[in-house]
Amino acid sequence: MAFFYLYNMKYRSFTLIEIIFILILLSIILTFTIPSNQLSKIDLAKEQLISHLKYTRYIAMLDNKYYYYSDDLWYKKLWNMKFLNCNKDVGGIYYVIYSNTINPNRWNISKKETLIDPFTNNYIYSSSKCEQDSLYDKSKYVLLSNYYDIKDIKISCNDTSSLGQIYFDNNGSAYSYIDNDHSKFIDNKIKNNCIITLIDSNNNERNITIEAYTGYIY
Repeated sequence: MAFFYLYNMKYRSFTLIEIIFILILLSIILTFTIPSNQLSKIDLAKEQLISHLKYTRYIAMLDNKYYYYSDDLWYKKLWNMKFLNCNKDVGGIYYVIYSNTINPNRWNISKKETLIDPFTNNYIYSSSKCEQDSLYDKSKYVLLSNYYDIKDIKISCNDTSSLGQIYFDNNGSAYSYIDNDHSKFIDNKIKNNCIITLIDSNNNERNITIEAYTGYIY
């Protein structure tokens, strides 16, 4: 009887392990088979922006632009994410991630100055034409309106007339603006949590937070 009881318990335990394994396997299969079109575009846009903002901050911490004594314009070369409007005949919003290294005194952005996305090997860049059909080596994910149906973006720490941009220094701290006056550089460090709000065509909203001083993003 004792042998039969132990054998029966062993059999039941093995069956339970099998059930758990099957449930785990099914959950993995379901995760990879859910159609992507069931996911909210605005949520995908939020996750993409968080990923690219964190990558920008990481690169800024590795690529120290601080050369106060040998380069008066070092602060204009900080890695940053800038939000821009597409041409009026196209409409929409896009963003680029770049370091203004070719000519820090001008605000035009060259593709050569932009980051390359390590996942797609494409430049995180677009021109104001916001082309969809001829992207070539440019990331389609920067086209917030065309790809994610984002109609507007608001940045709480933006005091400029533009859509706004976020800079990061070698300590990971975030700045909302770069002034031509070097002495005012530190004044533009984000002192309160900066909220980036995405708004889609259905008026759904999603927020991204950049913490003051630390630059932590979530």
